[in-house]
This record gives sequence, C-alpha cells and structure tokens, in this order.
Amino acid sequence: MRSTSALALMMASLAVGALSACGDDGKTDNTPDSGTDAGTNTDGGTSTGNGECPASAIICEDFENGETGWKQPDEDHHATIAVDSTRPRSGKASVHVKTDPGYNEDTGQGDQQAIAHLRRDIPAFGTKLYTRAYVYLNRASPEGVMGTYFILFSPKDNDFGGIELQGMHSGAFALDDWSGIKGTGWNHQEGTEVTVSPKKWTCIEWGVERANSSATTGHALVWVDGKLAFDFPNVGIRPFTNFGVGYGFVHPKGDSASETWIDDLAVAPERIGCE
Repeated sequence: MRSTSALALMMASLAVGALSACGDDGKTDNTPDSGTDAGTNTDGGTSTGNGECPASAIICEDFENGETGWKQPDEDHHATIAVDSTRPRSGKASVHVKTDPGYNEDTGQGDQQAIAHLRRDIPAFGTKLYTRAYVYLNRASPEGVMGTYFILFSPKDNDFGGIELQGMHSGAFALDDWSGIKGTGWNHQEGTEVTVSPKKWTCIEWGVERANSSATTGHALVWVDGKLAFDFPNVGIRPFTNFGVGYGFVHPKGDSASETWIDDLAVAPERIGCE
C-alpha cells in the first residue's frame, strides 16, 4: 500500500508544464478516446507496430528538447532526475534517474523514499490509455522492493487517487493501486515467463482500460518487447489528469541505490507498440 509520505510526494508534484502533441499536423488532441480505437477489454488492443507515435498521441517525447513541457518534483526524495546525454537510446538525450543508497522505510525516521518522476498534465482519462517507453536499468530492484516506472494520478480533492506500474526483483511487474476504489489494491504478476532484465534497453508498454467512461474499475495490461506479461484485474479508475515517468522506490529497505534511463516515450488512447 502507498504510504502517507508518498501521497504527500504526489500532492507536492502536481504543477506541470504545457502539453505538446505528437500528431502529424502538430495539433493537440485533447480527447482521450479519439483516434483509432485499437484496444479492447479482452486482448488489450492491437499495436501500431512501428514503434512511432500515432497521430492520436497526447505525449510523444524523445527528450531531445530536454525537460521542456515537464515538471520536476517539488520535493527531493533522495533521487535526481534529469534529461542528459549519458545513455540515449536514440538521438542525443534520455531521462536519467539516480536514487541514493542507504534509505530504509523500516527505520521510521523521516522521509525514507528514494524516487523521482517527471510529470505533466494529460486530458482526463476516458476508457483507454497506453504508455510505451524504452527503459534501461543498471540493476534489478532489490529483493522485496518495487521500483515505480509510470504513474497515473488524479489530484482532485473529491476524486483523489492513482495507480502506478512497478517492477519487481524477478523482472516481473506489480500494480500499485491507491485509487481508493472499493475492492481494489496492490496486485502483482503471477508467473515470470515475460520479464524485464537489467543492462539492456527494454520496450515496456502499459495499457489501462475500462468498459465505459463511468466505470470505476477496469484492468491494466503490461507488455515487454511486444509480449504480454500480465493482465491486472480489478484496477481502480478515476479521472486521471496527471502522468509521471521516472523510477525509484516508495518503500526501500536500505539497498536503495539505482540508475535508470528512459527514452522514446509515447502516451496515446491506442496501443503504440515497439520498434
């Protein structure tokens, strides 16, 4: 479950920059359900297959323009995040996250998180939203600790809550659900047939779907290099209007040092696919 300090982190990080589009005509598409309705509630949709951003994308980012349009966390949680040239997958830049060593939530002494995400506003979640990014981990997450990749969040006082995609030590995935919707909560991948390995670029896709725009629950799918890893049931859905990308540990156990790079990010109402 998400800690109170983590909720404070989310609340402190909500101011975001302007949102740019990725369509061929350069116009912003503010309708989450627009574009090709490739996804379904059973198979998670058909990817565009070419690894590029579809015309319906609401975020299309190769980070060649640095952090333009993104907001840094307002609080330091023992991690740094920046766009730099240390390890780009393509072009000259990527997101680079470093988490500090030695933080352990079990001590109960102050802020023991080690996490950082860049954030930006997105149109309110409709029925389907898909994220695709390439991720390079210098190590697997520590045993018994989850590293957070992506966050969808609603800051509204009367609709507060969020969900996030996490990676486990095994390379499998977890879904941290702090939406507050009855019957939902933390879930993890059963089986490790499709996983993420460190020391290489991996294409990770995350799809979140619900049957209609009034449903309060749905499901979330995750793919690795185009292969379905897991389909998380009973996911709480709110009108998510904030997206975060980065890495780190909300509940570290002392072994909290890591280094991660992220590149070629896209978010769209249709599945995007890998190159």
